[in-house]
Amino acid sequence: MESLHKEVRTITRAGSRLEKRIGSVFIHVSDMKRAVEWYCRVFDLPFNDDYLEGRLSTVYTLHLEGTEILLDSNHGASPGPQPMMFFKTDDIRQTLQFFKENGIVIHNEVLENNIVIFEDPDGNRLMAIQM
Repeated sequence: MESLHKEVRTITRAGSRLEKRIGSVFIHVSDMKRAVEWYCRVFDLPFNDDYLEGRLSTVYTLHLEGTEILLDSNHGASPGPQPMMFFKTDDIRQTLQFFKENGIVIHNEVLENNIVIFEDPDGNRLMAIQM
């Protein structure tokens, strides 16, 4: 009789050599300029309009503390119904107020666990959480 258990291989340190951190996160967008302006406003980052002018740019890098977000207009991906990632905040109510004042689509008021789910202009769901 054939074994029901597949062979389990031990992963050695010399194996993949992957670092234990995320290098970049891709977010697919349909309108690069609109997306760059939106993300720069939300994260209070400088907007580099020169980067977009005069060239066909399909990727724009947002440098955040600890990782990068790569806005990518090269794919026709559809947004999913669940948040793709979360961002920490030290004041969830102030973050919610900022979203409301800036017309950002919000999917919930602050939940008991200090979470707000919101959308970017392409409908990508994101989450803010006070930890």
